[in-house]
Amino acid sequence: MIYWVHIARSIDRVTLHKERCSEVPANVFSSDFWEGGWFDYPDKERALRAMEQAGTNVQRRCALCRP
Repeated sequence: MIYWVHIARSIDRVTLHKERCSEVPANVFSSDFWEGGWFDYPDKERALRAMEQAGTNVQRRCALCRP
């Protein structure tokens, strides 16, 4: 299963999603780590590590897909 990490630097938040979550955009555009964006990871451990290293103050899991 693929996990998605959404980094929103403008609101200082990172959110973890499962691959089939309705909040994950169908066409993920290019994203930049410093600006934020959507990043995919092959497993949950890597996604959680990326969330910790994102540098945001708020870390949460999606309320819809509950990863």
